[in-house]
Amino acid sequence: MRLLCVEDNSTLRKMIDLMLASTGIDVDFAQNGQEAVEAYQVNEYDAVVMDMEMPVMSGLRAAREIRQMEDGFHLDYTPILFLTGHEGESFVDQGFEAGGDGHLTKPFTSEALIGAIDTVLKTRHHDGLGQMLRAMR
Repeated sequence: MRLLCVEDNSTLRKMIDLMLASTGIDVDFAQNGQEAVEAYQVNEYDAVVMDMEMPVMSGLRAAREIRQMEDGFHLDYTPILFLTGHEGESFVDQGFEAGGDGHLTKPFTSEALIGAIDTVLKTRHHDGLGQMLRAMR
């Protein structure tokens, strides 16, 4: 399984890398939405974990651009899990309106992150994280 993680905070990128290290997930990292869009153009991902607010290009805008590429080039749908430091329904709604499939509020545990990734994978692929990782073996 291949995941794109988009986060502008280097400490949080390292923490996410450590949280996912034992799962067997292959993780690529980007620092902003523009890098995410560029990575998406050249790689296939099973899911994207993306901060909502970043410099250069926000995660919301990057998600909209990814959805436009999927539609325009008839690409497979890639689930997007948004990360944000903000709680509240308005942030969840903004994520869904931009094409996101889930929302996880910072700070979070490794169990919460893995559970949220599993949930967005199930919404699209009907296979959760466990099934996808077992299929790779």
